[in-house]
Amino acid sequence: MATRPPPPVRYGSGDNVGMAISLVLAFAMFAPLSESAAKALGPTMPATEISCLRFAIHLVLIGAFLLVWVPRADWRPRPVWPLIVRGLLTTAGTVCIYAGLAVMPMVDAVAIFFIQPLVLTALSSLILGERVGATRWFAVLAGMAGAVLIIGPNFDQVGWSAAFPALAALFHGSAGLMARRFAALARLPVFQFYTAAVAIVVTALALLGGWLSGRAELVPHMPSTFESLLVIGVGVFSIASTLTLTQALRIAPPSVVAPLLYVHIVFSTLMGYLIFDHVPSGRTVAGALIVVGAGLLVWWREVPRARAG
Repeated sequence: MATRPPPPVRYGSGDNVGMAISLVLAFAMFAPLSESAAKALGPTMPATEISCLRFAIHLVLIGAFLLVWVPRADWRPRPVWPLIVRGLLTTAGTVCIYAGLAVMPMVDAVAIFFIQPLVLTALSSLILGERVGATRWFAVLAGMAGAVLIIGPNFDQVGWSAAFPALAALFHGSAGLMARRFAALARLPVFQFYTAAVAIVVTALALLGGWLSGRAELVPHMPSTFESLLVIGVGVFSIASTLTLTQALRIAPPSVVAPLLYVHIVFSTLMGYLIFDHVPSGRTVAGALIVVGAGLLVWWREVPRARAG
């Protein structure tokens, strides 16, 4: 008698808001460390090369994890196109944020980048059909007000360079939406492996084109020993931040995750001061307090509901 084959394994189908909030807070600590290393590399190394080397580190480490821990049957999701599209979006966002960090103070770049939660919230409501209540909308808007307060009078000095982190927010927000929409398609390391593979192909082709054409912003730079250590720092800390944020988006609605992302600004402000001597103004401090308040509001509003449900 023939036996019925087991149903396909589905990953990330349930929500866990409390765990997602903890993961976002971890992301907010890891991401500024990676950004600080990338900013230190910015004056001598093109953003495309930093991205390529970063994702090469991702590919090696995640590939080793897949070989040891993930069954071969799970390496090739069907369909594969969502992972490729997400990889393209993540690559574009990464190059844009590194380009912004190269020409702007870290706090300014990160603060502008934080239109991303609005992108996530809007797309999750319009495309995924998730209900976004008044409390979460208020928290998102309050966090954005805090971010605008941080940018303040510096925005006019930034000029068109502000387009880099703004575009990064759009691309990363769209990639986050895909992580949520196709969470059941593959394990998290498989998501990240495909992202790294796509990024390496795209950025390597861009660097090759830059080398052949002689475009200064794309010509590869041979890193020194210290720069190599910075590249490793970019790769390791970006892996930690990417995995924590991606997993948070897989287990909770983006509209829940989005307001807490603002805590990232607080840690970026601290890193900018400690490493680059960027002293935050009174407006920055006030904006950071609003950001933290928005995050605490989401925690207070959503965690009890998740436990009750």
